Amino acid sequence: MRNSKLETERKLEELSKYYLENSIDEKLPEILKSELGIDIKGKYGKINLIHPILVAPGQLTREIQQIEKIKMAGYAGCVLKSVVGEDENGLCSMSIYRKKMTYLKTVYEDFDKEGIFPVILWDGRGDVRSLNEYIKFAVNVFPYLNENFLIVTSIICHFPGPDEELKKEEWIYTTKRLFEIGYNIFEIDFCPALIYDEKFADKKNILRWYREIPGVVKSVSKNINVFCKILNLDYGIDFQVEIVKEAVKGGADGVIIGNRIFKKELNCAWGGKELRERNLIMIKTIKEEFPDLSISGTGGIYTGKHICQYLKAGAENVQILSYILGKVKKDFIKKKGNKFDKVLYELLFHPFDGLIPVLVKDLD
Repeated sequence: MRNSKLETERKLEELSKYYLENSIDEKLPEILKSELGIDIKGKYGKINLIHPILVAPGQLTREIQQIEKIKMAGYAGCVLKSVVGEDENGLCSMSIYRKKMTYLKTVYEDFDKEGIFPVILWDGRGDVRSLNEYIKFAVNVFPYLNENFLIVTSIICHFPGPDEELKKEEWIYTTKRLFEIGYNIFEIDFCPALIYDEKFADKKNILRWYREIPGVVKSVSKNINVFCKILNLDYGIDFQVEIVKEAVKGGADGVIIGNRIFKKELNCAWGGKELRERNLIMIKTIKEEFPDLSISGTGGIYTGKHICQYLKAGAENVQILSYILGKVKKDFIKKKGNKFDKVLYELLFHPFDGLIPVLVKDLD
């Protein structure tokens, strides 16, 4: 029997007050199911998540202290900052992507007068550590992975030009090192900065990456799952669909829609509203073509309503970074805890556009 509207509102208020003082925990999904009749559980491929909100790879997922804070705050999981891989002799063909960040700044779009939707600009790329150094980090954070907290690895290895052979040994060796620790979900980071180099911008060559690389990574073990980050390119939606088709042909288990938009004039990638709107169209289009494909949604996510838009479009989870990393000028509702705590509470419980109030409203 469904609760009355007044009873539902009372229970939601009680939960909101409780989690205002406490971190989000693994009990929340079952409480919401029994008390409010809503289901906030998410998925990442074959993995069940306590809710659909993950922290995306980047500056906030490169230290063990950060991973600990993400887990303690109650996120469903995170994706580690992308490792730039090597072969067994230590050769790294993509070493240019071990680029240390020299600046990180928050900007706001013209419509955002209150400064509550930060867009992050930075010039860094993958993790700057050698593979051996990165492996030490990956070993240290692995114990945080459990049934209530997913940790996904992200890798960049050799991306060949049109006239080059793929250096499979880099992909295989890097994957083996991480798989031996226990990681079995790999995101392939097709970095948006790649397209800035004209030798990589050939359409056939891009499609070849997506067709060839997933199978090479999965050749390490039948227990490995591969998710390809889809490049946002200015070649139109039809070509984006072609990219996904090639990734599926190549053995990808799912895709991340999609990578930030590389702006030549800024010499860095761009997110915000433009990225969200583009990605939502992509997800809807791709889901029509591949209804069973696992999709992770990213880009311009600052509210529970935005999360709902991604889920309704066909994503099974979302990845957040800029909202946590950027400077938000307006005070958060939650005063206790760190930025991870405050952002997650806002996304879930904001009274007007939090994920939980929005889902409750949809029951009416």
